[in-house]
Amino acid sequence: MLEEKVAKVLLDARRACIAVPLMDSLSKQNIAFGYQVQKVLIDLNQQTGNELIGWKVALSSQPALDRFSLQEPIYAPLFANNILSGELTPDQVIAPKIEAEILFMLGKNLFGSQVSDDQILSSIEWMAPAIEVADCRLKGWKFDISHFVSDNAAAGFYQVGKMIPFDANVLEQSAYSCLLETDSTSELGSAANVLGGPLGSIVRMIRGVLAIFGEVHVGQQFLSGSLTKPVDMVAGQTYRLHLLDQTVVLQYK
Repeated sequence: MLEEKVAKVLLDARRACIAVPLMDSLSKQNIAFGYQVQKVLIDLNQQTGNELIGWKVALSSQPALDRFSLQEPIYAPLFANNILSGELTPDQVIAPKIEAEILFMLGKNLFGSQVSDDQILSSIEWMAPAIEVADCRLKGWKFDISHFVSDNAAAGFYQVGKMIPFDANVLEQSAYSCLLETDSTSELGSAANVLGGPLGSIVRMIRGVLAIFGEVHVGQQFLSGSLTKPVDMVAGQTYRLHLLDQTVVLQYK
C-alpha cells in the first residue's frame, strides 16, 4: 500500500539523517492520507520498541494556516527517542530549527470526540517549558501539505524542563515571559504567536487528536505550539530557554 511505502521512506530518512525529494505519488494525496501514513509510522516505531509518548501541533499560528489554506493545525505523534537529555549532535539531524514550547502532560485517559473543554482541561496534570528541535526529512524544508503531515509535521527532538503541576493561572502569568537565547542571539516569545494561546492550543489539539486517532492516554505529553519563530540551529551553540520561571539548556555540539 502507498501509505506503507511512504512511511518506510520517511522513517529510513530519519534513521539515516538524510533528506529525500518530494514523491509525486504523495503530492497527489491529501491531509487525511498523511494521517494514515502517521498511523503506519506509529506501528513501525512500536514494532522496534520506540513507544508513542505524546503529540505535537504544527502550523499553529494564523499566518501558517493561511499559507496552506487550512482551518485546523496539523498534529503528529512523538516517540520515546524524540526526547533529548541536554545535548544534540549534527549526526542526529538534517536541518534543525529550534522553537520554544510549553509541554502539557495528561493525568487521565480520554476517548472519542465527544469531550468538553472542561473534560480536556481537567485531564491535564503537569506542564513544563520545552525546547523543540524541528527537523524535516524533505530536501530544503520544501513540501506540500500531504508531505508535511506524512513527515510527522517535521517532528525531530525535544528537551523538557522540570514538570510542575498544571495551573492555568500560573500559565497565564508566565507564558508571556519567554526568551530563547544563545551567547550572541536572542528571540522573545509570546503566547500570542500560538493560535488561542498555549492553553487554547492544547484543548484544540487534544480534540483534534481524538478525532483522528480516537484516544489519548495518561502520561502522554503534548507540545502546544511555538512561542517563538523557528530559528535555524547552529552547531557549537548552547541554547537557553527562559520560561515558566525555569531555564532549559540544550547544547548543539
